[in-house]
Amino acid sequence: MASPFAPAAPLAVRRPISVGAALASVRPYLQLRPILVVSDFDGTLSQIVLDPWSAMILPLARRALRVLAAQPDVAVVILSGRTAADVAARVRVGGVRYRGNHGLERGELRRGQRPESLDVAFHPVVAAFGDASEELARRVPELVPEPWLIVERKRPAVAFHYRTAPDVEAAAEQVLRAVDAVDPDRRFVRFPGRRVLELRPPGAIMKGEAMSELLQELRPALTLILGDDTSDALAFEVLRQARRLGRTEGFALAVHARPEAPPDVAAAADLVLASPRDAARFLSGLARLLEKR
Repeated sequence: MASPFAPAAPLAVRRPISVGAALASVRPYLQLRPILVVSDFDGTLSQIVLDPWSAMILPLARRALRVLAAQPDVAVVILSGRTAADVAARVRVGGVRYRGNHGLERGELRRGQRPESLDVAFHPVVAAFGDASEELARRVPELVPEPWLIVERKRPAVAFHYRTAPDVEAAAEQVLRAVDAVDPDRRFVRFPGRRVLELRPPGAIMKGEAMSELLQELRPALTLILGDDTSDALAFEVLRQARRLGRTEGFALAVHARPEAPPDVAAAADLVLASPRDAARFLSGLARLLEKR
């Protein structure tokens, strides 16, 4: 095995491996400090559910994050497509940085602070596109009056979920037609995801840029990031590029729980875990290893 202080090489692992094998891969690097742990929420710390508002963090994942956030020289960041306030209220762990809306929002929850009082800073692009995103959020449901359509308002972005539609492909086409009717000039960039279409302003940062900011701000010696969707793959690639340049050691871990999981996520990762439960077990094992040091 290579020295922990040598540049980490991309690993040719694309199928899910055991939690024990993932921890064994990471363990030789844990003497490095500081450490940055970044995780997505939906499909990573929480099971994917049909109703996005019913998503809950796995209890083991919450306990692991609490231990990790309390470790010296360990920074924990939740980087989610949800708003920062929403994901902080679902995770409810203090001492953690919350980056919401793919990085457009940022807040830090102190230990003992209630998530409802999270102070959120917004990217300046919010002011220019907030009203337009609200118009989309209002008018698209008028054109798609279906019970399966769920609107997630994330000024200056908006997401249209159709997880419970009986015909997912037809629902995707119906939502896209409605979006094009409301936004014929394509002021917003379309980002299709897993049973969701998200509209974001042009130039709005995504998880790749948010990851770059975190690496520059925190300058970790070791970085671990977990995620399950295409937006997470962008952050994976930023980590791998930083690793190639010798700026950090690190591992990108894809959580590949569902058959429709985008293949580019596993392709961009170093290690693949089979489910959010395995991701929680990995974080728990990581917390135990760091507690012993």
